[in-house]
Amino acid sequence: MSRTIGVVAGLVVAFAVLSVALFVRVKPMDIGVRQALLGGGGLTKHDFTTGTYWGITGVHRWNFLPRRTHFLHFCESKPVSGGDVIGSLTERGAETTRFYPPMELRTKDNNQTTIDVTVPFRIKEGEAWMIVDLGLRSSYYERVKSTVENVLRAQLSQLSSEDLQDTDKRLKRTAEVLPMLNDELAGFHVVAESLLIRRVAFPPDYEAKLQAKQLLTQQALLDGALALQAEQEQVTNSIEQQIGAAIKAKSAQWDKKLQELESEYEVTIAGIRAETMTYESRVKAEGDAEKVSLEAEGQLAIDRAQALRDQLRNEILNTRGGRIWLALEAAGNLNVPKVTLNSNDPRVPLVIDLAELAGLLVGSPAVGGAPAADGGGDG
Repeated sequence: MSRTIGVVAGLVVAFAVLSVALFVRVKPMDIGVRQALLGGGGLTKHDFTTGTYWGITGVHRWNFLPRRTHFLHFCESKPVSGGDVIGSLTERGAETTRFYPPMELRTKDNNQTTIDVTVPFRIKEGEAWMIVDLGLRSSYYERVKSTVENVLRAQLSQLSSEDLQDTDKRLKRTAEVLPMLNDELAGFHVVAESLLIRRVAFPPDYEAKLQAKQLLTQQALLDGALALQAEQEQVTNSIEQQIGAAIKAKSAQWDKKLQELESEYEVTIAGIRAETMTYESRVKAEGDAEKVSLEAEGQLAIDRAQALRDQLRNEILNTRGGRIWLALEAAGNLNVPKVTLNSNDPRVPLVIDLAELAGLLVGSPAVGGAPAADGGGDG
C-alpha cells in the first residue's frame, strides 16, 4: 500500500515538473510572445492571448507585455509613494503607469507655460511580438514618452495663451493633435486612446495679470448679463401688463356674457314657470270638472239604485208574502201595555200567537188556517 502511494506521489510530482518545464500559461492581463532559442526558429510572429501553450524550458523564451491600458502622466502632483518616475506593475512585472514632471512649452505669443497632461495608450492588437522583434520590450515606454513630449510641444505651442485658457479651443486642438500623435506612435506599435490636458499654469506675474483680466472679463460679462436682465425685466413687465389688460378685457367680456346668459335664462325660467302654473291651473280645473261630473254621475247612479231598490221593495211588499212579512214585523214591534180578554167571546185571538195576530192585522186567513178576525174586543 505504501509503495502504491509513493508511486502515485512520484507521478504527480513528475507531472507537475513536466508541466512547468513543457508548458507556459499566459494570464488574462498579459500578452505572450514566444521566441525559439534553438534551431533558428526565431520569434513566433503572432501574439499569444490567455491560455496554456507549448514552451520547453531552455528551448523557448517567453516575453510578456501588459494587455491593460498604459497611463502616461505629466503632472505636478506626486504619487503617494513619492518620486518623479513611478510605475504600477502587472503580475509579470511590466509597468503600466508612469509619472513625469509637468510639460513646459512656450505659447504662440511667447509666454512660458506649464501643462499637466495624461495620455492613456495601449499596445495594438496582434503587434506585441513586433515590439519584441524591434528590441523595444524594455524601452518602448520611454520611446512613447519622448514622442508624446515632442508632438505636444510642437503642436500645442501653436496656441496662444488665450487659446489655452479657452476650454472649447483647447479641446478642439487636442482632438486635432490626437491623430497626429498616433501617426508618430505607430512605429512603436501602440495607440493613444485620448489626450487630456488637466491643468494649464503660467508664471506668477502673468497668472496675476490673467486673473485680473479674467476678473475684468467676468465683470464685463456680469454687467452685460445685468443689462440683459434689465431689458428682459422690462420686456417681462410689458408682457405682464399686456397679459393683465387682456385678462381684464376677457373678464369683462365673460362677465357681460354671463349676465346676458343669466338674464336670458331668467326669462326662460319665468316663461317655464308661467307655463307650469297655466298647465297646473288648467289640469286642476279639468280635474275638478271631471270630479264634479263623476260625482254627479255617481250620485245619479246611487239615486237610481235607491229608487230601484224602493220600487222593488214596494213591489215585493205589495205581494201577499210582503204583506205577511210586514204584518209579522208589525206584530213583532207591537207594544200592548194592557189586554183585556173576554172569556165568553171565542173570537178574540191570543196575543202570543203571532200568526193569528198577523192574520188579524192583514185581514186574511192566518197562516195556520184559522178564520180571520175583524176586530172585536177591546184593545
